[in-house]
Amino acid sequence: MEIKLNIIPEERKKEIALSNRLRMILQWEAGFAIILVIFFLLISSMYYLLTLNLDAQQSAVVNGKGKAEFEKVAKFNEDFKAANKQITTDESIQKDQLYWSNLFLKLNEAVPEGVSVAKIATKDYQVLLAGNAKTRDVLIAMKDNFSQEGCFTDINLPLSNLVSKDNIDFQIQFNIKEECVKNK
Repeated sequence: MEIKLNIIPEERKKEIALSNRLRMILQWEAGFAIILVIFFLLISSMYYLLTLNLDAQQSAVVNGKGKAEFEKVAKFNEDFKAANKQITTDESIQKDQLYWSNLFLKLNEAVPEGVSVAKIATKDYQVLLAGNAKTRDVLIAMKDNFSQEGCFTDINLPLSNLVSKDNIDFQIQFNIKEECVKNK
């Protein structure tokens, strides 16, 4: 007959039970980690094989039966690049385009009856207007109209143009604002 005596204190028994549980948990974690490593190795090998297969298919398309389609796509790509370049050039030209018709509309509103315009010259945004006015009052009225117009600045009507009372040959110089001759 065998008699077993357990003389281990209770605290030590609890420590032993906890260490046994910890060892079991560590064994499960190690097993789970091994399974995860195997899974990732399997996934990475599948990825590598699929990449090799894709490269082989692409080279077959380029070298073989899909060469005509590849050349069509390349031609379309070059055509799109050329069209985009042309559109960009056209847009930059249109952006800097001056619309002098806007100036003529403003002049039509500002030039009163009795004034005939014989010459218009422009340099950058500076305008020189030459012509004939029936009377001095009509010429002064035209200068006042130009002053009230928001697009015209730095209006210069020389005093020598105002010496005569009737049938006056004149020259008037003014600047036109950039936003008045550019479309937005």
